Amino acid sequence: MIWKSTFREIKESLGRFLAILAIVALGVGFFAGLKVTQPAMLKTAQRYFDKTALYDYRLISTVGFSEDEVETIKKQKDVKAAEGAVTFDIICESGGKERVLKMHSITEDVNRLVLVDGELPENAGECVVDSNLYGASMIGKTIKLSDGNDEDDLEHFSNREYKITGIVQSPLYSQFERGSTSLGNGRVSGFVYLLPEGFADDYYTEVYVKFACDFPLYSEEYDAYIEQKQDAWEALTEDLAAERYQTVRSEAETKLADGKKQLAEKKEETKSQLDDAKKQLEDAKSQIEDGEKQLADAKKKLEYAPDELEKKEAELTEAEKAIQEKETQLDQAEVALGIGYAQGVGQIQKALNGISEGLFSENGDQGNGAAGSFSSGDALADAGSQIADAKAQIADGRAQIAEAQKQIESGKSAIAKAKKQLEESKTQIAEKEAELSDAKTQYEDGKKEYEDGLSTYNEEIEKAEKKISDGEKTLKELKDPDTYVLGRDTNVGYVCFESDSGIVDGVADVFPIFFFLVAALVCVTTMNRMVEEQRTQIGVLKALGYSEHTIMAKYMFYSGSAALTGCVAGFALGTFLFPKVIWYAYGMLYKMDSLVYVFDWKLAVISVIVSLLCSIGTTFVSVRRELTEVAAELMRPKTPKAGKRVFLEYIPFVWKRLKFLQKVSMRNIFRYKKRFFMMVAGISGCSALLVTGFGVRDSVTGIVTQQYTQIQTYDIGVTYSSSVTPEQKSELESKEQDGVEKSVFVAEKSMDLVGSEKTKSVSLIIADPDSDMTPFVNLHTEKGVPITFPKKGEAVISAKVADELGIKTGDTVTLQDSDMKTISVTVSGLCENFVYNYVYLSADTYEEQMKTEPEYKNAFVCVSEGTDAHLLGTSLMAMSDVAAVNISQDDMERFSGMMGSMDLIVVVIILCAAGLAFIVLYNLTNINITERVCEIATIEVLGFYENETAAYVFRENTILTFLGALAGLVLGVFLHRFVMSQIVVDMVAFDVHVKPISFVYSVVLTLVFTWFVDRLMRKKIDAISMTESLKSVD
Repeated sequence: MIWKSTFREIKESLGRFLAILAIVALGVGFFAGLKVTQPAMLKTAQRYFDKTALYDYRLISTVGFSEDEVETIKKQKDVKAAEGAVTFDIICESGGKERVLKMHSITEDVNRLVLVDGELPENAGECVVDSNLYGASMIGKTIKLSDGNDEDDLEHFSNREYKITGIVQSPLYSQFERGSTSLGNGRVSGFVYLLPEGFADDYYTEVYVKFACDFPLYSEEYDAYIEQKQDAWEALTEDLAAERYQTVRSEAETKLADGKKQLAEKKEETKSQLDDAKKQLEDAKSQIEDGEKQLADAKKKLEYAPDELEKKEAELTEAEKAIQEKETQLDQAEVALGIGYAQGVGQIQKALNGISEGLFSENGDQGNGAAGSFSSGDALADAGSQIADAKAQIADGRAQIAEAQKQIESGKSAIAKAKKQLEESKTQIAEKEAELSDAKTQYEDGKKEYEDGLSTYNEEIEKAEKKISDGEKTLKELKDPDTYVLGRDTNVGYVCFESDSGIVDGVADVFPIFFFLVAALVCVTTMNRMVEEQRTQIGVLKALGYSEHTIMAKYMFYSGSAALTGCVAGFALGTFLFPKVIWYAYGMLYKMDSLVYVFDWKLAVISVIVSLLCSIGTTFVSVRRELTEVAAELMRPKTPKAGKRVFLEYIPFVWKRLKFLQKVSMRNIFRYKKRFFMMVAGISGCSALLVTGFGVRDSVTGIVTQQYTQIQTYDIGVTYSSSVTPEQKSELESKEQDGVEKSVFVAEKSMDLVGSEKTKSVSLIIADPDSDMTPFVNLHTEKGVPITFPKKGEAVISAKVADELGIKTGDTVTLQDSDMKTISVTVSGLCENFVYNYVYLSADTYEEQMKTEPEYKNAFVCVSEGTDAHLLGTSLMAMSDVAAVNISQDDMERFSGMMGSMDLIVVVIILCAAGLAFIVLYNLTNINITERVCEIATIEVLGFYENETAAYVFRENTILTFLGALAGLVLGVFLHRFVMSQIVVDMVAFDVHVKPISFVYSVVLTLVFTWFVDRLMRKKIDAISMTESLKSVD
């Protein structure tokens, strides 16, 4: 019968039963869900790191490791795998941008890659790239090593460009952070993996070691195991480095000596060749000069030959003409002589008869004076003789003419021959000129070749001598090698994952306490009311002979079954839902496998025990108190408590101004102190959770906007490939018409800020000493007090990193770069900063302590109003030597997306708090109405309308809810601060505050829940029968 009564009770008071079930399910679900999240995250990480074989030790030596040394490491005790690797930072070009990428060689047994898309490389010219930086669309494209790299850096690679074959994840980079570098802007953008053949070096820069151990991730056993081996492995690494140092030094000395010898031989050989070439050039030059002289003489002789030939031809022509005239004269003389002879014979005959002196005189001129002797009589005797002489002279003239003719013909032949020789000479001269021109060309080519060879010789000799000199200097400065034995605790992703998973566990230690306290409160209130309602029934059962244990078991079963059912349901849903939601949020930061579900038996037992303690324990206390009384007393109603004046009645000016119903409400509120405190405590807890949830959201969501609008007030960051020149500064300043309002050049370098117990990576910002940083970076304290830019020997540090390292204003701190060079400065101020960790330094301080000038490779740009920063960024990217352009708006959106992942967690907290508030309000309101059934029925009999009756009851609920909400605001502030102190995200600081509107939201939501519960409970009030007022307790 007792059990039938129990099940009947559950059925009749299902609302009360479900209230206990729901509050326990919510508390257990929240507690178990958050508690199991860290183990689930750690198990997921354990599976991921086991699958990828994350290293246990990373050995580094400044002289590298040979293959033999890697084999020696493999033979050490407990070594499961050891593999040499090559790692170099290099500036690469891809997708039209220059980025600093960390190039790794692929290892097979340690730090295995997870292929996301594509395939692994098969030859030295292929690579796989970072899935966090590149998408699948990059497969098939190439990454080119930038020409802006030092030649020494490029010599480490066997190719200048690599084809992308796949997208991968690496256990070395489980988080989004990719590390720092001395190149570019000081940050590594991503990683690239090559086959070992993709590197040109014959040594490894580091060795990864995996031990044959199977300890849980982040466990004390694992830390102790690694720490135990530290000294031995440091000694081994030092010994191997010392041996290699001697080998490298010996090889370097030998190589240097061989280089000197080869250089001397090469110089001698090359000098001899150059001397021979020079002599050949001089001989050729002499021959060309002789040829030019001979050619000039020939040309000079040939110059007058045509005139002489023309003159000779003219003389021959004149001679021919004279001969022709002479022949004519001879012909005429011969004719005249013949005529004269005939006439002379006649005249002689006549003369004989009486020669006429006049006739002789008339013809005496013909015959060339030969017949002139006939002028007298005495001459006639000589006429024959003269004619004969004349004929002889004519014949002799004829002979002379023939000889002259012969000479003329000979002259003509000579002239023709001379003309032919002249033409041949011209042809020969032209050929000689061509030959001389070719000789000159060959000479000039030879001379240029000689000069180029001489220049190359000098350059090569100078380069070789410089190389030898540098080698001698390097060898002279070669120090004992530095070695490092680094564990997993130096891997950023590995360490941050432990920290982030610990945050969840830290939150799990805080929030569930409130849930369980409220659950215990609800159980106490519910079971107290139930026991009081069934006081008479308990007395009857006791009078019927049921033992106290049996009676107690009935009520303990009631509350225990509700709690156990709620515990099972809450545990199942909570351990599945909460880890999934939180893992989804952290998926923005970490690249691992899907979450592994974890069932924690120990946690399940704890959840059951706590749930039963909250339900059965409170039931036991409530029932035990009633069972101490005798059955007869129990069957009588409790004696009403004596009435008392409430404290408001002692304040007449307030009490007198209250209406009757208001006075009744005040009496009821303060009269039932137990219900008052229960209600206020329950509501304040829920309100505090709401304040905390909204406060976490306020502390997280606003930091990105503050960072990029109130602290870093510039709009664009420009990164150059090398230190900017005055021309490049002028070029940027000239972009005013494109929208550049103002700009400043800075040096940005990644360094480590060394604390007393740990070291944090920071970005060092050094401003151009001639520029004002105020318009670009607003340095102020967390309270808003302005901070001046540091002077010589001072530094301003981000408040978050200073707090983590225990640094205060006035302390002296040390900054250390990747080359182990340090800067010691005094902290002049701690500035508010939310994204990344910065240290601001003056140029004088850097130059004095680093012994070199800062490299101003970055510029901050403020754009004019109305200018599109992205369009301006495209214009700036086209400037000379610009490697990258970052838009602050893009950074703000990216970090907002990352912080948005925490919004989901905040929403879960708010929903859980809202659910808890609803359950508490429902349960307490239900109890309040149940306790006052007679009172409510009485006021209905008195003529109160339904709305007036509901207002009378719910007015007390509203007032108590409002008071509880106000108390929850105060409690929520402290709870929020504690929760935020447990949430630590590397490189991100939170603005711990609660916005005034969040307080309003918390109160309004609590009141809304109250209103909603009132609406639900209105039906219960309307269902109360007025006949209840006729019932008597007597």
